Amino acid sequence: MTAVGAAERGLAPAGLRLRLDAALRISPDGRTLLGGSPGRLLRVAAAGADLIRAWDAGTPIGTGTAQRKLARRLLDAGMAHPLRDPVDRVADVTIVVPTFERTAELTRCLTALRRTAPDAPIVVVDDGSPATAGIPDVAARFTARLVRHPERRGPSAARNTGLAAVTTPFAALVDSDVVVPDGWLHALRPYFDDAAVAAVAPRVLGHGEGHGWLGEYEAAHSPLDMGPSPGLVRPGALVPYVPTATLLVRMEAVREIGGRFDVDLPIGEDVDFEWRLVDAGWNVHYVPAVTIGHDHRTRLRPFVARRRLYARSIGLLERRHPGALPAARVSPALAAACVLLAARRPVAVAAAGVAAAVGVGLVARQLKPVVPEPVAEAARLVRNGLPVTAMGLARAVGRVWWPVLVPVAVAAPRWRAPLAVAVAAPVLADWWSGGRRPRLDRYLAARVLDDVVSTAGTWEGSLRAGTLGPLLPAGTRR
Repeated sequence: MTAVGAAERGLAPAGLRLRLDAALRISPDGRTLLGGSPGRLLRVAAAGADLIRAWDAGTPIGTGTAQRKLARRLLDAGMAHPLRDPVDRVADVTIVVPTFERTAELTRCLTALRRTAPDAPIVVVDDGSPATAGIPDVAARFTARLVRHPERRGPSAARNTGLAAVTTPFAALVDSDVVVPDGWLHALRPYFDDAAVAAVAPRVLGHGEGHGWLGEYEAAHSPLDMGPSPGLVRPGALVPYVPTATLLVRMEAVREIGGRFDVDLPIGEDVDFEWRLVDAGWNVHYVPAVTIGHDHRTRLRPFVARRRLYARSIGLLERRHPGALPAARVSPALAAACVLLAARRPVAVAAAGVAAAVGVGLVARQLKPVVPEPVAEAARLVRNGLPVTAMGLARAVGRVWWPVLVPVAVAAPRWRAPLAVAVAAPVLADWWSGGRRPRLDRYLAARVLDDVVSTAGTWEGSLRAGTLGPLLPAGTRR
């Protein structure tokens, strides 16, 4: 990268409008900001506080270097999100569609692509489909360039072949079982006007409302749906990864990390690709305002196989990116308080109070240089953090730890109720808060299946990779 390019990546674009993150807390004087993902504390000068107020009111970022640096800090911390207007032309984006045998799905996909982006070049990569599949005819019908593998090499190799054929500055990787809506590319392309952005991903939802018990569950709880809140993608963040069902990339950034997905990774290579971009200093944006349709697995065998595959990838990713995928990411002091409270014994409850007080003290020490009343603010953070920590531990119980904790509950009856609550609470919370709420009995059946398969896959993948990282909690610093 040129020196000019590196300098531009350190500055937010002039003229960009920002939206402050909904969870961001700002002190009354505007100089202390608490939030972002992962959470952090940011202190700014009085002039910076004035700028942030102006940006929040809709004023674009100016041309001055100082304010562009401040805006970059907010963006990189996840304390603010860019607001982008759609562009008219997207001819500088090449659409890459890898496929294997899916003739009907490819036809549906290309129909939507040509309708929504008639000027964009399209490359179809046939990953060794039999001649009877008719992939060349479909590609020709939609004036797409066809690149063919003589034998099947896998989706990562197909994506790499497509990326190697790209001559434009940007590429859009689109799976053949995806249907894009009108305006999708015109809405996502402007994010690359920020020189620090390497990739942009929309929200992935299933086609329609979902049918059958697994279809309803996938519509409400798909692993490809990263939720309604925008964010930067990075380990430990609210959006730790995005699916590559549809992913726009900057070719300069792709070439900087080797120009390819790692085909030596049998699973998890898409998440590894994104994290290598992040490790190289680039930003990856999740933009849920744009949604695409995807074929979910609604039959039992494909559902189980896919969930197991996703879970098994965790061990391999932990070896490549140590500490990125713990079973739970919690404050040690708050986690200790939650466990002691669950013991339901007077001495344990008293010890929980001590643990919480220790947590308040640790947080207050960090806040003291920048907050007028550090103890009060620390107490508020700990109070709000306890239920979040409890839910994080409960999710780890249901998705990772239950094979170890069930024998504990059998041997120690007083732990049965807390563990039952830990298993049930996340399930019911997810069902209640989901935008598409299926019938409870059908949801519970699918969720139990999902948790059992995912737990087995996590343990299998971790032990095969020779790592305990995904089976253990990791601490956080507030």
